[in-house]
Amino acid sequence: MAHLTELQIEKIKERMLNDENALKIKFNARKTQFDTMKVLHSEVEAYENLGWIAGTPMKTKTPITRKKEHGRQFEDDIWCMFYNLGFRTLNADENLRIQWGDNEGEDKQIDILAVGDDAIFVVECKAAEKFKKQSFQHPLNEMELYKKGMAESLQQIYGANKRVKFIFATRNYRIEEDGDDAVRMKNSGIFHLNENSYNYICNLIKSYKSSVVYQFYGMMFKDELINDKPITIPALKGQMGGKSYYLFSIEPSTLLKIGFVLHRTKVNDSMAPTYQRLLVPKRLKGITKFIDDGGFFPNSIILNLVEPNDNIKVTFDSIHKEEASDSEFGLLHIPNAYGIAYIIDGQHRVYGYSNSKFKDVHTIPVVAFQDMPSEEQLKIFMEINENQKSVSKNLRIDLEEDLFWTSPRLDSRMKALRSSTIKMLSGQSNNILYNKISIGEDQAELSSVFFDKGLSQSGLIPKAKQTKWIGETDSCLYDINETNIDKAMRESRKRIVKFLNGCYEIADACMDEETKIYFLFSNRATFPFITLSGLLHNFLFTCGEITTQSTTEERIGKIKPYIECLCNGLNNLPENEEKELRGIQGQGAETKWLRSYQSIIHKQYPEYAPDELMIYLETQDQNIQDQGNGYKDSIKESLRTLVFDKLHEVYGNDYMKQLAMFKHDCEGKIIKAYKDNIDFNLEDYDWKEWLEIVDYKSIIEKNFSNDVFAETFGIPLSDKATSKKEKLSWLSLIEPQKGKKKTPMTRSDVNKLWIILDHLNNFKSTEG
Repeated sequence: MAHLTELQIEKIKERMLNDENALKIKFNARKTQFDTMKVLHSEVEAYENLGWIAGTPMKTKTPITRKKEHGRQFEDDIWCMFYNLGFRTLNADENLRIQWGDNEGEDKQIDILAVGDDAIFVVECKAAEKFKKQSFQHPLNEMELYKKGMAESLQQIYGANKRVKFIFATRNYRIEEDGDDAVRMKNSGIFHLNENSYNYICNLIKSYKSSVVYQFYGMMFKDELINDKPITIPALKGQMGGKSYYLFSIEPSTLLKIGFVLHRTKVNDSMAPTYQRLLVPKRLKGITKFIDDGGFFPNSIILNLVEPNDNIKVTFDSIHKEEASDSEFGLLHIPNAYGIAYIIDGQHRVYGYSNSKFKDVHTIPVVAFQDMPSEEQLKIFMEINENQKSVSKNLRIDLEEDLFWTSPRLDSRMKALRSSTIKMLSGQSNNILYNKISIGEDQAELSSVFFDKGLSQSGLIPKAKQTKWIGETDSCLYDINETNIDKAMRESRKRIVKFLNGCYEIADACMDEETKIYFLFSNRATFPFITLSGLLHNFLFTCGEITTQSTTEERIGKIKPYIECLCNGLNNLPENEEKELRGIQGQGAETKWLRSYQSIIHKQYPEYAPDELMIYLETQDQNIQDQGNGYKDSIKESLRTLVFDKLHEVYGNDYMKQLAMFKHDCEGKIIKAYKDNIDFNLEDYDWKEWLEIVDYKSIIEKNFSNDVFAETFGIPLSDKATSKKEKLSWLSLIEPQKGKKKTPMTRSDVNKLWIILDHLNNFKSTEG
């Protein structure tokens, strides 16, 4: 096209902001969800009819506010994103138009225009109020038509050296990854910025602060040449683990431009398996200060240099090689391209230099592999970080799919299946849990940790130890007889996701909105709901209600009444029970929630009575607890009498010599407790009353070799109890070990206590 006229350029610049104060004012207005303005009192009613809300009237005017329309809000969010990325030349409003052709009418209104030091970004925004699917054939046709001419116009204004990137941004639109629109954008060099991309960039901004631009440019221009001149560095080439690697040093400013971090997010799924965590902002700032204060890191950055196409190739010119060594010295030529150096380890050190005064003058040591498969990069990352707390549980669970999907170990493969199932539950837009689960570095309201725990206990996925299945496998949703591992894994994942999504849909339809917040869509509720869904599935299988041939729809239909029962019970949970359940903290809370969910179903369906639930209900029965505690008190009383009687029987009047140490310890306790009393006299206290169960246990164990003690205190609670330890194990039922929490009793525990008491009473009566 013909060059823009001076007048056209001036009009475009008039619609742009580059003054810091003006940009700040605009940013503050755009980042809020509401428009605000002041109008005359007489105009308030007219504005209220248009949806504005009036505030407290002032002297002459009234402030009014109105929530922004969703399309406008989306444009403001994208504008603010670029502002937070550090761009300081941005369009002032939506009235910017740019001529892209020679003819009249060949101009285009621009939603967002952001001009940076190295690139210009043109953004077309499309937003829907609710999630929907739609073809974007027409706007993409239009973008392909104007993009070349518009790029030339923008380069005329801001410099031919700036590359121009076109972005098609969407919110609440479903565009299939392999659909026509997605393929077309990829082939045309148009970046699709969807919700996942937007959230990822916002997280980058939080983590990387002012250094975010490097990762952002790598994301936008990945595998594109920065310039035709390669980076040439002296390097040592060697062999390690059957792979070639290069050892060299490079300026951080250069590595920052060509480097790329494979964060474990949905945005980078196409480069899977990915593995990296987002940076810790405080740590990044500390590293920069450490460097600027003269500090340095002697360990190497680990990279993988990729060759995405024939135009981007890493080459090495050998200069010298010793005959007796595999190493050789030479010149390494790295293409000067965005995002071709994947940082496997050391991203904090690299990005710590982004704001350092030494980023252009220091050089940092690097070990670089070449075209290493992603799976091997992942293994190196995990080996390096295996014992580091900085790898979050969510990220570890996410990585397990890629680590173990084809593992020869069954238990490892089941980890991969759980990982993949969780990701599909959160990743499919038609699932009720879509985008609700934290996956890798994508943060959401629910942690994948609780889904992993729930799936492992649900019975939907079989349990294994190394290469053998253990426990029940008939009712699970994995075909253990399928020899094609990948097929078995994929089909199982599909069945489990469909089944669990159906369970969640039933609960979502039945539960009150407030109930859902705490008892369905919360981390605490995840484990019991997932686990219970699987346990109910196993119950239905055991009852013959479903079989291995049942369809997923049939399984969901059979489980529906039980889930509806659970929902009704939770909707009508008494206030005191709800408060108690929500207040449970620490170890055992997950099991308590699960048993509470099971109890609700048991009340309406008594036939649902799994052993673990019935045992739990016994521990909640106050009559059982009272009876058990009564037996314990009687046993303790018998124990105090019998121990001294049997000592006297064995040792005669010298029996006190056996208790000298115990007497000394007890008197020490008495003195410590009462020494400050004015009238304290040790002889006023019976030291025997200060003996504890653990003391009686020590006395019995010390004398157990004597037949009298063995016969009196050796109480076998099972036919297999033959050793001294087994015959004295009953003492732990009377009182828990010091530091251990007292546990509620079952009917079986109470029965054992009765046996113990009856045994001891026989000896008391004999002595009678």
